[in-house]
Amino acid sequence: MASTTSFTFLVAELSPEELEDVLFKQAWITYFWGRAKAHAVEEDIAEDRFQLWISRVGQSPTLHDSVDVERGLSEPRKLGIEQQLWEASRKETDQPSSASVTNTKVAAESDTHS
Repeated sequence: MASTTSFTFLVAELSPEELEDVLFKQAWITYFWGRAKAHAVEEDIAEDRFQLWISRVGQSPTLHDSVDVERGLSEPRKLGIEQQLWEASRKETDQPSSASVTNTKVAAESDTHS
């Protein structure tokens, strides 16, 4: 005689505070990967991760999502993405824009022709 095993799954819901925490972390991770994508940091995975996290927007988080966001927060840390983003944004602010370079040249030329 074959025995059957039944599994009982407990469905636990997130408290309002946990729900808010998961939603905030999902938004942060989406923003983070979007910045990585924009700055071409970890190009091989940034687009995939950005799409993964953005696809969750608007969905009600579950207990499983609360685990996923913790993993999602640790991945960029392990890859050193925060430091890479910092360096990329520093390069942007350290380099004068082409418009300001052009304006400086035009101003310098007009001073020499006056």
